[in-house]
Amino acid sequence: MVFYIIALFLFMTQCFLMIFTFFNDKHTTNNNNHKNEGFFYIVLIPCLNEEKVIGNTLNQLIDLNISKHIIVIDDDSDDNTVAVAENISGPISILKRTKPNARTGKGSALNSAIPLIKQLMEEKNLDATKTIIGVMDADGVLSYNSGDELNAAFVDKSVAAAQLRVKMKSPKTILQTFQDIEFFVINHLTQLFRSYIDAAALCGNGQFFRASSVFERLGDHPWGDALLEDYELTLRMKLKGLKIKYIGNAYVDQEALTSLKKLVIQRARWSQGGFNCWVYLKKVLTSNIMSNLQKMDVILFCIMPILNILSDFAIIFYTCKFFMIGSSDLIRTAIALFFLSVLGLLFGALFTELYIEELKRTEKKGVVIYHTDFLNDSSNIFKRIKAIALVSYMYVVFFGSLMISIIRLSEKNNSWVKTKRI
Repeated sequence: MVFYIIALFLFMTQCFLMIFTFFNDKHTTNNNNHKNEGFFYIVLIPCLNEEKVIGNTLNQLIDLNISKHIIVIDDDSDDNTVAVAENISGPISILKRTKPNARTGKGSALNSAIPLIKQLMEEKNLDATKTIIGVMDADGVLSYNSGDELNAAFVDKSVAAAQLRVKMKSPKTILQTFQDIEFFVINHLTQLFRSYIDAAALCGNGQFFRASSVFERLGDHPWGDALLEDYELTLRMKLKGLKIKYIGNAYVDQEALTSLKKLVIQRARWSQGGFNCWVYLKKVLTSNIMSNLQKMDVILFCIMPILNILSDFAIIFYTCKFFMIGSSDLIRTAIALFFLSVLGLLFGALFTELYIEELKRTEKKGVVIYHTDFLNDSSNIFKRIKAIALVSYMYVVFFGSLMISIIRLSEKNNSWVKTKRI
């Protein structure tokens, strides 16, 4: 019961901080013209069987108003990923990896592009302080203002890396809408609050960093082997005192998963990747560079999965115990069930409404990529109820993901299982 109370307290605190952040966020867009700051972008796109999405991603990125070169890292695809990429005209290089050196993880794939990046920088005589290396998923699409917002971020020479906001691409189902609420609102508000304590984290999609900062401080292999390679890179940067800026006024669109099974497997991989990052805890705790608030953020990130597992066990045990004891009193049981359900739905209702408000804010700013979200201001009440219920109780389903990650860790199974496209 103690673990449940602790987890509930931390969850309530996080919710309060996110609400506070939402109402205190000025949400202003950069109005200065930073198109001619001299930045050159080298964008890495790791691919494994991405023929269905890579074409659209490359065409959209080529049209983005930034100076750029794109490196498609093919991780020994079985499909026509390479053929699709080769048929698109533009500043594109294709780096082909083959087994046994391929399919060894996203971090490994990204590290393999470092020699080509350095070759391009030498051929183009690029200034490392103005060369920005980006990482995008094969299904990613950047909002049109991303270039301006990134340029504005990197004008500040103290910024070593920047992370764009993440959104799901045109969610058409409740399950996809849940993922959009999670990324576009919950993760967004978490990142905004983290920014207050200089603890913003990199995500797998839409991350960018200054070549000089990373090569000088992290060397030629900035990414590690953790299944959560983005957070591992975050820790490596923080331990070196490198500043990460979160950009909430531009975003990268990515496809939401359509299957609950795929979502559970994906989150199991992420959970296991979080556990992989525990090896950095000693360095974090003894660091003379990281602030105490940054250390607390890392500790909370690491212990939350364990607290979630223990609290879920407590919830299951005490709920069963309560209803077994109270089963003879049907009225009392029904009233208790009603109030517990309402209490659980409050948080789902809150974040669903914040999500709709965020969609309106983004639409008003005129940076929306697609205008076909399943849930919006004019949605009927049944859609909202479904969304509220899923947001409120989806984390019960993710209990399964946590258990899968624990089992894989106990088996020392660190294989990287990529989620297949539709």
